[in-house]
Amino acid sequence: MTIELTMLALSIVLGLVQITIAAQASTRQRGANWNVGPRDEALPPLAGTAGRLDRAMRNFLETFPLFAAAVLIAALSLAWSVATLGIILILVGLI
Repeated sequence: MTIELTMLALSIVLGLVQITIAAQASTRQRGANWNVGPRDEALPPLAGTAGRLDRAMRNFLETFPLFAAAVLIAALSLAWSVATLGIILILVGLI
């Protein structure tokens, strides 16, 4: 696995950790009834650490798709280049 794909896999783990920690902190601040309820009413923003964790999670969720797309495009471009080089080497061997 390339270093880029390894970083992508580790980023997925990071995202799951951020979602879990932010959810626990918001449940701790707003209560379990809010967590299991419909969440229809507007609530004041989270404060303190829970607010910071929520903002960090939302930032990750906004930027991760762009990172994932870039890594996958780079991996695809590399695979295409290697395959093309292989075809060229076969053709050179025929000459």
